[in-house]
Amino acid sequence: MKRKSAQKKRVFNSRLMWLFYIFLPLIALTLVINLFHIQVRNGSAFRDRADNQYVVASYNAFERGSIYFTEKDGDQITAAGQKKGYKISIDASKVTDPEALFIEMNKIITIEDRDDFMRRVSSKKTYQEILLQLSEDDAKALKDELGSRVQLHTEKWRVYPLQNVASHVLGFLGYQGDDYAGRYGLERSYEDTLVRTDENLYTNFFARIFHGVRDIVDTDTSLEGDIITTIEPQVQIFLEGKLREIQGRWSSQRTGGIIMNPRNGEIYALGAVPGFNPNDFSGASVEDFRNPMIEDVYELGSILKPLVVAAAWDTGDINELTTYNDTGSVVVGPHTIYNFDKKGRGVVTVQKILQDSLNTGMVYISQRIDKDDFRDYFSRFGFGEQTGIDLPNEGSGLTSNLNSNRDIEFANMSFGQGIAITPIAMVKATSLLANKGMSITPHLVKKIEYQNGLSNTIDLTDDGIQVIQSETADEVSRMLVNTFDAYNDGSSIIPNYSVAAKTGTAQIPSPDGGYYDDRNLHSFVGYFPAYDPKFIVFLYTYHPKGVRYSSQTLLNPFRDIAQYIINYYDIPPDR
Repeated sequence: MKRKSAQKKRVFNSRLMWLFYIFLPLIALTLVINLFHIQVRNGSAFRDRADNQYVVASYNAFERGSIYFTEKDGDQITAAGQKKGYKISIDASKVTDPEALFIEMNKIITIEDRDDFMRRVSSKKTYQEILLQLSEDDAKALKDELGSRVQLHTEKWRVYPLQNVASHVLGFLGYQGDDYAGRYGLERSYEDTLVRTDENLYTNFFARIFHGVRDIVDTDTSLEGDIITTIEPQVQIFLEGKLREIQGRWSSQRTGGIIMNPRNGEIYALGAVPGFNPNDFSGASVEDFRNPMIEDVYELGSILKPLVVAAAWDTGDINELTTYNDTGSVVVGPHTIYNFDKKGRGVVTVQKILQDSLNTGMVYISQRIDKDDFRDYFSRFGFGEQTGIDLPNEGSGLTSNLNSNRDIEFANMSFGQGIAITPIAMVKATSLLANKGMSITPHLVKKIEYQNGLSNTIDLTDDGIQVIQSETADEVSRMLVNTFDAYNDGSSIIPNYSVAAKTGTAQIPSPDGGYYDDRNLHSFVGYFPAYDPKFIVFLYTYHPKGVRYSSQTLLNPFRDIAQYIINYYDIPPDR
């Protein structure tokens, strides 16, 4: 019995030692990570505490996670961070001559809002903040001059170093009642990650070290951290420059664009004009804050035609032998639908229908598709649903006409009228053609680096489903390459590169019913290199003045953007 007991004890001890050897390195690694986290990542917080030995401590010091853009070589630049400075407070109850104090302080630093200053100084409160967000030089100059009459406090505040670049992506911080939090953009959608709820530097040092050990066995870890986005700052700046050019030249009501990788949904640039500066948005309106690329729905016109062709090709209702006799108009019930120029082309192929953007030909194609199949494919394309992009307030398409059995509704939808979708939904759907029929999820955040030293890389490459056959996507892409090659009699071709693209011009609905005769929405979508695409570009401009077709407003800006991207990323030729 003693021998068996001793043997069991040795087995138990051996197992215990093995567990010890397994967990000891894990615990040691965790300690090292947390020491690094404390000393490096939180070093600034401890330095701030040291600074407060010489100035009055600020108990409401602002802390928030950062947002980074990612350059093409992988380097990160700060898009939203914190700036350190100082604020000045006084005991207003001891100020006997507010005017004299104003004059004395104004000799050192310009005080722009005199009325606000006088109101604060005259309040007689024992603690009154009178100047905020001062540089170290200005704050200490005031302290040296005024001595004990003022108190110096460390302060931090949100700053967006790139000013108004990607404002619709980033959003801003603002108050809603007493709640100061992210409003719009990534600031809002990643509020739980960016917010800092526990900044107590008095926490027991060893408790902070062993915090990560607890996380190993506790799955309810903190979500607080920094976010790294897919936005490429140089591409974003170039896109926004082009959007401003379009807006300025044609006096449009608004203009927007998206540049995305159609293979994995990473968005390199997303912008809209007018925008705002998140550092100072006092002069902006609520409409300026809205992200029309995500929130607003539009009837986008002929850029929808390739998807209708794809649906009919996928079902076998049309093929390379399909032809149509185009007379310039077609009657659907009591309605007559015309081509944009009201001219007929005679017997045409599907390629010609797309290339000349023939409404009559698209009606013919829609009539060959069973209505249930039509509904099914538009559902597969994601129309009427949200894309799942990681931005707030995403809109859903207006697709109620799909529920109708009237021929005229399906005829109108075949050329992009009678159905309204968001620009981002259009980009996602068109990516099916660029991505061999596989769906993607558009997104802006590629990685989250948590406060506890862990990180989460977001890769949605393998999350898609096969929506249309790859052969269908290839065939429609080939037709779109021919379509782009034919624009401006071939003068828009980018030498040595294949580009698949389509223009769109849609009438704008009138609130009184029907459509305006003199107001249009222009759109453009294209991807390249067409047979192994790395980029898809979407552009639109709403109600441009003095111009009729999107080939006049958006073709050249698209070409400029495509050429810039090809050069910037050094994309090898495919022709």
